[in-house]
Amino acid sequence: MSELTSPHLDDFTLLRFVAGDLGDAERKSTIRHLEACPACSCVEREIAQLDRELRDLARDEPPDRAERELPPGDPFRVRPSAAEPPSPRPLNAEELAARALEASDSAGMRFETILDACRDPRGLTDLLSGMALEEMSNRFAILYALQESGRRIAESPSRSLLLAEETLARLRREPFAGRLDAEHIVSRAAVRGQAHLLAGQGCIWAREFERARAHLTLAYRSFGRSGADPVALAMVEYHESQRRSFVGSGREALILARRAAATFEEFGLEDLLARARVAQGMAFFDLGRTEEALEAYEGALPVFERHALWSNYVGTLNNIGSVLAKLGRLDEARREYARALRRLSQDQHRAWVAFIRHGLADVLFSAGRFREAAISLSQASRLYVDSGMLARSLTASLFEVESWARHGDVTRARHRLDLFLADVARHRALDASVIGEIEQALSGKHPDLERIADLRQRTEGMLLERLGSAPA
Repeated sequence: MSELTSPHLDDFTLLRFVAGDLGDAERKSTIRHLEACPACSCVEREIAQLDRELRDLARDEPPDRAERELPPGDPFRVRPSAAEPPSPRPLNAEELAARALEASDSAGMRFETILDACRDPRGLTDLLSGMALEEMSNRFAILYALQESGRRIAESPSRSLLLAEETLARLRREPFAGRLDAEHIVSRAAVRGQAHLLAGQGCIWAREFERARAHLTLAYRSFGRSGADPVALAMVEYHESQRRSFVGSGREALILARRAAATFEEFGLEDLLARARVAQGMAFFDLGRTEEALEAYEGALPVFERHALWSNYVGTLNNIGSVLAKLGRLDEARREYARALRRLSQDQHRAWVAFIRHGLADVLFSAGRFREAAISLSQASRLYVDSGMLARSLTASLFEVESWARHGDVTRARHRLDLFLADVARHRALDASVIGEIEQALSGKHPDLERIADLRQRTEGMLLERLGSAPA
């Protein structure tokens, strides 16, 4: 059962309770639950303590620290420092290291099983419930699965969010530390932090920015409690920087992105540094500093290509296209996409070529070149099908319908709509009421273009949520 549907309080509610953000009725209900539920009370005390620690850090911060630019009371104003270990180590360091290596090797062969189970929510719940958290290898396996799911999140954000929520629910069902050797090597706080980080990423993909804020705040605090690993904290700052750019807080986003970049550079993590540069570019773009945004994006692109990080590569390429389109440099944008298409193999990188075609269509559409956008979307839709991504194929097809309608070719738009609706009916992907609205918007001599656009945006979310990774 997911954390969001369990009888326990979710961490978002507990964080709001600690912060005093709940309404009177919800606050009273939460208090009643906490009085009757030891597991949730344990989590609430942990969150409250972490909250006090970070507030103390922000209040005691030296005035000359660079982080002073974030507002007072901001949970990311300063990085948390390492907490004291919970108790003396139960084994000598050499023996503990040997056991940790053995547990890590064992987990390295099992974490894919957890990722595979994410295709079936009930199966994932059962699998995690059967993994005793007192076993060090189980903690490693869950931690590795969370980390790898974050790297693969573009494949299925909904599955990543499910894994994060189920992990948090599992931790709540076993609220105590367990064996000391496991707690010293892979603490519950570290696993909890990684789960909140993944949940924050998933919420950003779903555009649930307030929930993302709560998860990333809890990730920051949990990583602080687990030893304040600077790279882990920088990862949270990187994602929080992206979130703040999306909600229009570019100045704060830039501070966090620069802080994360400094850590990645210090540790020689070139690929993560490139990601932080992209986050800086997003902040620059939000601040209207488009040339600086373009420079940041262009500097990151070859790094992603070198490391074969195609998800980051395509996302950055689309950011470059958006900046160039905003600057009115459409021909340059098209050249960037053409260069990328030449570098990627249509056989080996079929899915990423589809995303690039889709990104090119976005740029062409925003520039009013609807016929060219429609052609690019048609190509993207076919490539999505070849890659087994049904939901994305359908969203591209509906975007193609709108593009033909805006071009003035209503006959072709209706023909493409018929094909789209046939696919939708075959897979039962949309409600009859939504289908009726789409058909009505395109009926008559003069289609309602604004209504079509609104329906397309609404429908994209429905298709991705309902079909997810369903095969084409």
